[in-house]
Amino acid sequence: MKIGMIFPGQGSQFVGMAKSFYDNERLIQEYFEQASSCLNRNFVRLCFASSEKELMETANTQTSIFLVSASIFSLLEEKYNIVPDVVAGHSLGEYSAVFAASGMNFVDSLYLLNKRALFMEEATKGQMGGMLAVVNFPQEKLSNILQKYDKPGLDSVAEIVNYNSPNQLVVSGTVNELGAIKEDIVSEGGKALMLKVGGAFHSRLMKQAEDKFSSYLAKVNIHNLEIPLINNVEAKEIFDAEDVKASLVKQISSPVLWWQSIEKFKDCDVIIEVGPGDKLGRLLLKEWPDKKIISVNDYKDVQALLDMGIGEEKPEEDE
Repeated sequence: MKIGMIFPGQGSQFVGMAKSFYDNERLIQEYFEQASSCLNRNFVRLCFASSEKELMETANTQTSIFLVSASIFSLLEEKYNIVPDVVAGHSLGEYSAVFAASGMNFVDSLYLLNKRALFMEEATKGQMGGMLAVVNFPQEKLSNILQKYDKPGLDSVAEIVNYNSPNQLVVSGTVNELGAIKEDIVSEGGKALMLKVGGAFHSRLMKQAEDKFSSYLAKVNIHNLEIPLINNVEAKEIFDAEDVKASLVKQISSPVLWWQSIEKFKDCDVIIEVGPGDKLGRLLLKEWPDKKIISVNDYKDVQALLDMGIGEEKPEEDE
C-alpha cells in the first residue's frame, strides 16, 4: 500500500486542536512539554484555552500547527508503524513534511519556524496585507481582475499565491485592493472569502522576510530526506538537503503550487492529512471522490485508519 501524507498550513488552526490526542497519549504530552520548554511558551494553554485571535498571531499559529502535526505524525509512526512513501505540506506544513521525512529534528524545526514567523510578522508591520480565497472562479478571469490592482512596488499588490485546487485559488495583497477584488469577483458570480491570517503571505510583500530568513537558515542543520518531498515552489520531488533549504527560503515570497504538487499523489492508495483541521482532505475529496483520503486530527481518527487496514499497534516493549 502506497501512503501519501500531507500536512496543513495557516488557517487550519483552532482552539482545542489535538486536545483528544493530548488527553490520551503520553507521547503527545511530551512533545507539548518539549515545545513549551524550547520557546518558553505555554502550548497547552495556547492550543486548548486561548482565543482565536491569540492563536491567529503568526508566531503562535506557525509553531502551534507544526507542534500538532509533528506530534500526531510521531504517534502514527512510533506506535502504529504508519510511515509515508511521499510527503508534502501546504506552506508552513512543508516544515512538518520535512520533519516527517527526517530532514530536520523537532527542536530545530520549531526554532526555525519561530524565526520564520517573527521575520514574517516584521514584514507585515505597516503593510496592511491579507489573503483572499477565491472559489469557483476561472483563473483567467481572476488574472484579468488582478491586473487592474497589481501595480509595481509595494503599495498596491494583488497576486495569485496558492493554487489549492482546480476550483480554489488564493490571492495575497494589500487590504484595500483585496476588498475591491472581492467585490469584482462577487459581481461576476464568484465566491471570495478573507482568510484568518496576519499578512500577505507568499507575495512580494514577504521579500524582506525571505532575505532575513535565508541568512538564518544557512546556520541550520538539514539532512538529505529519507522519503521524497513534493515541494511547494516547483511541485517537484526532492531529496537533497540543499534543495530543501532553497525550497523553504523561496516559498516565503513565492506561490504555493499545491494542486500541481498533489497531482503527484495520484498513484497513492491512501492519502492521510496529518494535523489540525480537515481542509486539505475535503478539497481533495471534491476533486477525487473515489480516492481513499482521511484527515487525522482527532484521536478517534487513528482507529479509523486501523479499521482501513493502515498500520497496526506495536506491542509494548518490556522494561
